[in-house]
Amino acid sequence: MTPDHDVPSGICLTPSRRRFLAIAHLTVLLSYVIINRLMSHLGGGTTFDTVLDRYVPFWPAWVFPYLLAVIWCGVFVLWAFMAIEDTLYVAFIIGWICACLIGYGIFLFHPIYMVRPEVAGTGWAEWWIRIIYAADRSTNVFPSQHMWDTVIITLFLSRWKPAWRRPLWGFTLIVGLSVVFIGQHWIMDVIGGTVLGVIGYYLGLAIAARLSPLPYRRHRRPGQ
Repeated sequence: MTPDHDVPSGICLTPSRRRFLAIAHLTVLLSYVIINRLMSHLGGGTTFDTVLDRYVPFWPAWVFPYLLAVIWCGVFVLWAFMAIEDTLYVAFIIGWICACLIGYGIFLFHPIYMVRPEVAGTGWAEWWIRIIYAADRSTNVFPSQHMWDTVIITLFLSRWKPAWRRPLWGFTLIVGLSVVFIGQHWIMDVIGGTVLGVIGYYLGLAIAARLSPLPYRRHRRPGQ
């Protein structure tokens, strides 16, 4: 991204509308549980493994950055609700919802499943992996929701706090590695989730611009 960006301006949310967006976002996210259970019950689907996946080790310790990403998503959603300016908040929520709807559509109409490794250890990492495997069935793996969630947060937070861009992308890379190393996703799932996160980001900005009563304005962020 260049230092200057076209940022939509002019959307003004009342507290009730901001709460409505937050509830709509949470509702869409929670619908994943229903879809995951439904597709697990229906069965079917195919795998999306590549030659490279055969060389990926099962590395239980990577479950901790995986879990950290879940916590980070919750923290940022709350932070954005409380602090981010209205127009960018609208873009963020709409972009994330768009990514979820596209991803869930793929889950339903072109299901991909994961062949998970056997978890033989007895340490804390293995214990957490067993919990994750039990809670999140091996269906709905392409694209990776863990990745599109993280990428959308990284893109919008980088826009809001540009000085954080490098550590944010570093963390995003770690999340991508974690979902592969703990046997949650194929490599192609990570790529698909990343692409979907980028698509959601730009869709959110475009729709927010359409909703804004004022045209795009040129805006230089502090510190750039």
